[in-house]
Amino acid sequence: MAHKLLIMVICAVIIGGGFVSGMPSLASDYYPIRPPRPPLLQENFEAGDPLTEEEFHSDISSKTGEMELDDSILWDNQHPELHEGDVMLSSGKNAILSTVRLWPNATIPYVISSGYTSTQRKVIASVMNIYQNKTCLRFVPRTTQANYIRIQKSGRGCWSYVGRIGGAQDVSLDDGCIASWAPGVVVHELMHTAGFWHEHMRPDRDKYVSINLNNVRQEYRGNFNKMSTTQVTTLGLAYDYGSVMHYPARAFAVDRRIPVIKALIGSPVLGQQKGFSTLDLQKLKKLYSCKSR
Repeated sequence: MAHKLLIMVICAVIIGGGFVSGMPSLASDYYPIRPPRPPLLQENFEAGDPLTEEEFHSDISSKTGEMELDDSILWDNQHPELHEGDVMLSSGKNAILSTVRLWPNATIPYVISSGYTSTQRKVIASVMNIYQNKTCLRFVPRTTQANYIRIQKSGRGCWSYVGRIGGAQDVSLDDGCIASWAPGVVVHELMHTAGFWHEHMRPDRDKYVSINLNNVRQEYRGNFNKMSTTQVTTLGLAYDYGSVMHYPARAFAVDRRIPVIKALIGSPVLGQQKGFSTLDLQKLKKLYSCKSR
């Protein structure tokens, strides 16, 4: 039970097995005008030391099989103005996921807050190392790069921008987002950073899942909007029920006894917190034109 309270959320915005946006913004009905957001981050960012090779090669174990994904997500702990629960929009609009928004040379410079414990640093570093071992993406300590990510605790949950937006962009990983038994939460947020949206937003999702909006609180129903083929691409790869980017069955449910998302093919578990699925890796490598690894 203690483990169930540890993780705060794993909702994000791309498809670890999914699709990439190719348009400047989505239609206005996806993003209605809202009042100004309350502050998301503390003004004083104190950078910690870069992650070390020893931390990158830490042996973290995942025990997510012992718990149910839905029970670990405390949706109400997320900042109320985040899109889809864990995605920060740029200038009030969706980040552009064209080649302009990809990280050049598949390299993501980072700075990490001094506020993380030794164990938390090891989890974050271990996830970065998985990216580096299984894809062509690289996370490097920022030196003078103009565009980079700042990993820190915002006090408002787990969230990220989608793709490279320019300048310093924040990735929020609060205490509840970082656990050795659920590294997929960190994987998920960094997938947003790399440029992916949630799997359930795919244009073809209605062939694979049904959405019961009647069991979703009114303020969260927009999190289940479907994108069109003029807004995103599936990269020509299959729908992935087991993607680290897929919403769990009871995401944002009013009555947790009733699934919000139901698979239309078979009885697969929707989403997971263990890490990359096989299709997640295929899509990430295709997006960044990785050579075989």
